[in-house]
Formats: sequence, C-alpha cells, structure tokens
Amino acid sequence: MKKRKEAAVLLHIIFSFLVVVGVTIMYNNIHYGEGISWITHETYEDTPEFTKQLRADIDEIFNYVKYKEVFETDGRIDYSKPIVRVTDGPNSTKEYTVDEMIRRAKSQGYYLNEQFKVSGGHLPDSDNKNLNVRVDYRAYEPDFVATEPGQAFLTMDQLSYEVLTHLGNYYSFYYRFIQNPSNLKFEVRYQNSQKEYKLYRNVAGKSVDDFKAMGKYLYVTGESLYVDSNLTTVPKDVSAQLEKMNPYNNGNYHMTIGVDTSYPYHDAYETASEAYNQVRLLYISGIVSLLFGILGSAATLYVLVSLTGLEEKGPYQPKIKRVKLLPAEGCFLIYLAATLCSLFLADQLFNKIIHLFLAEEQWYYGELVLRVLIYYAAGLMFSLSLLKRYKAGTLWTGSLLFRWRKNLSLYFKNHRFTTRIMFAYIFYLAFNIIMILSFCILLFTYTDLASRILMGAISILFLAFDLWVFHKMYRHAWETDQINQALLHISQGNTTYKINTASFNGKERELAEHINHIGTGLEAALQEKVRSERLKTDLITNVSHDIKTPLTSIINYVDLIKREGIKDEKILGYLEVLEQKSHRLKTLTEDLVEASKASSGNLKLEILNIDFVELIQQTNGEFEEKFSLRHLELVSSLPDESIFIEADGRYLWRVLENLYNNAFKYAMEHSRVYVDMIKEDDMVIFTMKNISENPLNIKADELTERFVRGDVARTTEGSGLGISIAKSLTELQGGQFNLYIDGDLFKASVAFPVRK
Repeated sequence: MKKRKEAAVLLHIIFSFLVVVGVTIMYNNIHYGEGISWITHETYEDTPEFTKQLRADIDEIFNYVKYKEVFETDGRIDYSKPIVRVTDGPNSTKEYTVDEMIRRAKSQGYYLNEQFKVSGGHLPDSDNKNLNVRVDYRAYEPDFVATEPGQAFLTMDQLSYEVLTHLGNYYSFYYRFIQNPSNLKFEVRYQNSQKEYKLYRNVAGKSVDDFKAMGKYLYVTGESLYVDSNLTTVPKDVSAQLEKMNPYNNGNYHMTIGVDTSYPYHDAYETASEAYNQVRLLYISGIVSLLFGILGSAATLYVLVSLTGLEEKGPYQPKIKRVKLLPAEGCFLIYLAATLCSLFLADQLFNKIIHLFLAEEQWYYGELVLRVLIYYAAGLMFSLSLLKRYKAGTLWTGSLLFRWRKNLSLYFKNHRFTTRIMFAYIFYLAFNIIMILSFCILLFTYTDLASRILMGAISILFLAFDLWVFHKMYRHAWETDQINQALLHISQGNTTYKINTASFNGKERELAEHINHIGTGLEAALQEKVRSERLKTDLITNVSHDIKTPLTSIINYVDLIKREGIKDEKILGYLEVLEQKSHRLKTLTEDLVEASKASSGNLKLEILNIDFVELIQQTNGEFEEKFSLRHLELVSSLPDESIFIEADGRYLWRVLENLYNNAFKYAMEHSRVYVDMIKEDDMVIFTMKNISENPLNIKADELTERFVRGDVARTTEGSGLGISIAKSLTELQGGQFNLYIDGDLFKASVAFPVRK
C-alpha cells in the first residue's frame, strides 16, 4: 500500500510538471492570447509578420528602382557615374563618382560586411567647420532640400560613409532578389511609348495570372484606383509611391508582386514560414503536454483520493493518528503557516535562482509558476488530509465548528421557528455585507495579482455560502412539504402514513417524529374503534340469532295453545299479551340484525332504475288508511313528471316505510304530515314533515344513533332503530339522509342523484 501511494505521488508530480511545461510553452508563444483557432485556420501568410516583411520588401523595391538609376548604366553597375556634387570653396564646385567615393571610404577604413552593412572606420568630428563642404546634389536623393542651415554641410568622410551606406543597400537588394533566386517576384513598369519605358524586375516572362498563381499577390496599375490583392492586409501608399517615382507623368504604369507560398527557395520568407510552423508545432506540443498532464494529474489524483485513508496493511479501516487528531481548523492553520513559510523562502531564495536561468522579461512568469505550485501543493495536501478525516468519520464531528455549533445549539434549540429564522437571517445578512465590502475594498484599493486572487476567493466563498443558504432554504421547504403531505394523508384517513425522519434535522425532525406519533396513536385508536364496532356487531348478530330460535318456538307454541279452544277469557288475555310481546321481540331482533348489516355494509344491493315519484305515490296509498287511525292527514306535493334514480327498490322501500311508521307513531293526532319532492340541479330531494306529539328533547344527529327515541317516557313500542336503519340504507345506496328539528317540528329528507 505504501509503495502504491509513493508511486501515485511520483506520477502526480510528473504529470503536474507536464501541465507546467505545457502552460509555459503556450504562455511564452508569440501567439498567446489568440486562442487555438489560429492553429487550423491561420497560415504564415495570414500573420502580421508576413505583412511586415512584405511591406519592408516593397519599400526595398522602390529603393531599388531609385538605386538602379543611380548606380547602373544599361543594366550594369557603373562606378564612373557621378554620385554627388559639392562646393568646397568660393566658386569651387566638384563632382565625385561612385568609384571616388568608395575609395575615399576605404581610405578611412570603411568596408561592407557580409550583410552589406558599413563596418570599420570612424566618423570624423562633424563640429569641425573647417572640414565641412556644402552638398549641392545627391544622385540618390535628388529632391533633398535642407530645411535648416547646416543640414547641407558635411565632411567628405561623412559623405563617403553615406554613399557607401546607400551602395550597401543596393548590393543587399541585388543580392537577395536579383543575383539569387527568391520566393518574392516583382515587376515595376513605367511606359511612355511602345519603345520608351523603364522596367524593373527580378523575373521575366510572367503574366499577371502567373503572379496570382504563386499564392499571395499584389497588382497595382496607374489606370485604376483599385488594388487587386489577396493579402490579408494590403500595404498602404503603394499607389502613391508608384506615382511619385513615375518619370513620364502619365498613368501607364503598373507594379506586380507575387510571393510563391510553396517557398521553393531559401530566403527570409522560407525562414519565417519554417519558424512559424515550428512555433505552431511547439504550441501543439504544449497543448498535448497540457492535456496529457491534466488527464494524468486527474487520474493520479483519483488514485491518491482512493488510497487516502487506507491502511498500509489489512482491509479498509481509516485511522487518524498524531497530528491528524487535530481538528480540521488546526490542520488548516498548520498548512497555512507552511504555505506562508514556503512563499517567504521562494521570495528570498528561489526567485533569485529563477533570475539566474530566465531572461528578465520572463522573471514574473517564473515567479508566478512557483507561487502557483506552492499553492497547489499546500492545497492538495490539505485536501487529502480533510479527505482522510472524512473517510474516518471525524471531519465534522472532530472539528471546532462542530463543537461550537453544538454549544450554540443550546441557545437556539428550544426557541420558536420565528426566532430561529430571525437569527439566521441576521447572520446571513451580516455575512453578505462583510463579503461585499471586502470585495469592494480590494477592487478599488489594490490592483496586484494577490489582491485579484483574494477577490476571486471572496467571490467563490460568497457564492458558495449563498448556494448553501439556498440549499438550506430549499431543504427546509422540502421538509415542510413532507410534513404537509403527511398531515394531508392523515386528514384523509391514512393513519398508517409515516415520514422518513432520517432525512430531517433540527426542530423539523422533532416535528416529523411528533406527527408520526400522532399517526400511530390515531391508527391505534381507529383499530380499537373498529375492533369495538366489530365486536358490537358480532354480539348483536350472535345474540339476535340466539334469541330468534327460542322466540320462534314461543310464537309457535302460543299459536298452538290458541288453537286448543280455550274458553277462559283471562287465559286468552294472557295469550294475547304473550303473542304481542313475542312478535315485538321478533321485530326487535330482526331490526337489530338489519341495522347491523346496514351499518357494516354487509348487504347485497340490486341497483335498478326506479321512478322515485311513483314509489312515493304507492307508499302514500299504503299508509293513508293507517294514518287515518290516528287522525293524521297526509298532504303531498309531488312533481307531475317522473324522476328516475338508481337504487335498490327493496331497501329504498324499507327507508320510506321506516319514515312513514315513525310519523305514524310519533306525530301529534289530528295534525298533518307533509310529503314533498323537489328537484334541485342534479339531485331529487324527498322531504317528510310532522309535528311531534311529545316534546323533542334531543338533537337531530342523536336520533340517527341506535336505540334512540325522541320521547322521554318511552311509552311507544318503537325499537329506536328505524331512523338509524333508514340512514344507513340510504347512504349505502349512494343517497343522503338528513334530519332537522325546530321546536316540535320534525323534518326528514332523503336525496338521491337524478339518473341522466
């Protein structure tokens, strides 16, 4: 394990060095700042260097046009041509030839070196007025005019030096473009007539199209203001110089220049092109080095991250010993001190060593690379130390911040949500103000690199903190949504719904746990209630069944006794009472069973389309005679048209029967019973109203409970189950059952959706 870590560290250093090499190559390249598009989209002919070289050569061509007239006769250099004319005394004027001026220059020790530059000798003191002559004419500067007194006065030695300089320029151009093959071809032609013209060129027999086919070209004529060229930047003043040197004062002239971009000859263009390609190759190698360095550094960094915290022997068991037991903040202070010491040593020692190996203009870059490497090494070591603590599980729990937070939580844990939000917002606002002020102070006060780096760090810290606050707010909102969702489920009856409190923290976690406890309590209470109802229903069903069997025997035996022809009236009276009570008990047991089935929904329904109006009319007819026994008048108000609903006819009849029987039993004699039916929107509502014979000393919702009756004396034979059965059967069929009590007014309504 130790060897693997050492190998990973060594490889990471090597790849980091490749990154430095790649960045150095790219940074010190002349194309730094242009991006990488120039590598594939730019050639040497597109560069400013090419344009500058061509501009200089065009100037040399114009100089050659001038020098050719000065130094040549019939295309050959003529040393006997007069070159200057001077006045060396009163009425004493002399002309000097090229040869004379060359020999005078040689006598002073001057000569032309390999680059055709004047070397050797020394210029005499120009302040010695006794040696000065007035220069009246220079063949190489025929239009020279002295603008100040004294400009036309030189010594003969100075004049010979000047002539030799111009001759060297002529030799240089002649050597580069006439004597030796060149990649630049030119032709300058001034024409007065078919036979009278002046021609300056270094290639013969080429047309304008031939020049254009070379690669880069420039074609200028005196008959057009348009400059025909495919150069990236066309040199200025070419037309003006051609016009200035025109000896015929007409527009019949042209200048054609072409550069063979295949560069078959060795000259300045070929050398510059080769250097450009080398620069390109070097830049590409820098990119490759940078990419390989980045990929290798990333890979080795991944290996270091994976190996950090692993035991040198045995399985994965992160341990922290000695200095590593320090809190993360202490570790940060140690690495910060080490970084500051390294920067001090770099400034006092290593930067001096860099100055020994690099040129002065590269000192800043070398120092910057050293500082960046120190920052990177310290940051990497600190990050790996934090990672080791994270894997060991002590990064947070072993930090001073955790201890401070734990102590501070004592002041906030028991406070209300509003207080906690207020303190959190004050802290957030203070932090933002401090960061913004720090950034502004650095921005408007300092301009050095360290301040800019610190501004970047402040910006990153500011952004990170705001993102952390947003995450906290989002998480809090998410926790609130989870709590709201749990409350919604519980309010809808899903008491088994539970919140996963593992993702919560703080008071929200306590709140979520309390809600889970509420749900658990409600579920337990609900299960207990369901169990109680089931036991009650089972008890009623079982007791009713057990009573029904002997009750049937009693009824049958009473009937058999009555058939024996007993004449004693007293015994017959006893039998009559026994028969009535047994039948009442039978009705009660049947009502109990039916109420139990209706409330539990344990009934099989046969839903049919039923004419509700017709059913009410039939019920009125059946109970009209029965109501007359108690002098009750049935008053009905029913629609003329049929209204259909979906219900079970048998159980719907039982609902109506219970309501009519209830009115028959409890309505005041000699009163009216009102039966109404109306249609509202998509519902049909049946209503029955009557005046109670006894005071209604009970609430309407209590009448729907089992075994409850509205009379205090309990003198009637009701079981107290009729209204409860009616309500259960109505709701079981999808209808609505409601009771209203206003004084002695009793009102019951049954509503069903109208079939569409």
